[in-house]
Amino acid sequence: MHIVHGGVVEMKRNAHDQNEEQEGRLEVDSMTQEVDSKTQSMGGESDREQRKSNHRWKLVSDSGCSLLVPDGSDGLAGIDIDYAEVPFTISVDNTDYIDEPGIDIEKMLEHIANCRSGGRTSCPSPHAWLEAWGDAENVIAFTLSAALSGSYNSAIAARHMAHEKNPGRNIAVINTCGAGVFPEQLANIIYEGIEDGDSFDAIVSAADKAVREIQVMFALGSLDNLIKAGRLNKLVGYAAHRFNISAIGVASPGGRIELRHKFRGMKKTYSKLIDTLRETGFAGGELVISHCMNEDGAEKLGHLIKAEWLDADVSIVPASGLCSYYMGKGGMIITYRE
Repeated sequence: MHIVHGGVVEMKRNAHDQNEEQEGRLEVDSMTQEVDSKTQSMGGESDREQRKSNHRWKLVSDSGCSLLVPDGSDGLAGIDIDYAEVPFTISVDNTDYIDEPGIDIEKMLEHIANCRSGGRTSCPSPHAWLEAWGDAENVIAFTLSAALSGSYNSAIAARHMAHEKNPGRNIAVINTCGAGVFPEQLANIIYEGIEDGDSFDAIVSAADKAVREIQVMFALGSLDNLIKAGRLNKLVGYAAHRFNISAIGVASPGGRIELRHKFRGMKKTYSKLIDTLRETGFAGGELVISHCMNEDGAEKLGHLIKAEWLDADVSIVPASGLCSYYMGKGGMIITYRE
């Protein structure tokens, strides 16, 4: 297993360093840079070389849906690919917790527990997205499920603002309909397309398909903040408190949280997660567990997964502040590609 003790927030890949349903489902908005008539006349291979020379790429996600990005590189000479995140803000009383490296999640959760209102969250502004994109010629942005947040709409507004200044710039915004930390396979698919000289639209289409194939499930340490934010029914919350009910949830096709298993106490969590992995079609391969202050529990789950699926490649990472806010202390989010 691969265990990361720090947050997964900002990385760079440089070849020189070795370097419900259609509505609300994955939506992709892209505009492809025009190729002048002289380049078109040179044929398909020349087109590919021209696209590869457009070497400034930026992958950006909000802090609700991080990407695992490979450390090494092979054969991407002359192509720089940056990865960055734009943070959500969690506000409790008069204190703002910015979801970026160094956020004190334990302090934030204690503050929330002692706050009658429970706090609130704010998605990144359009200007925050624009700043994260910088002046890269090719940008692919990934957002937390649009059914749970306004981050997607904010990124779309940023795309319109960017195109007012440069209409030919390549910018795609993908509503992941999910949350957590997405497997490295997603970034690899994008890298391979860039290395092969595929068109921007073709690369976005491949990323679109990969995101649609990612399964997301949740082991919720607490339902409180989901209920206060209107993400779950209040009657469910009352029953959870009254009868000590724990829950396993999955992301629906429209990007909402569906409770798959409800049970009393936490002892059944691991067996129910294994059951849910079977139900959703996990057959081994790459899987990511992000956790809220529960590395021991995530490791235990990782060992159980590897015992059940011998070829499972499990990565364990800390959850972001936003995901920790919603799933509570001890919670976990599991992601894998079908």
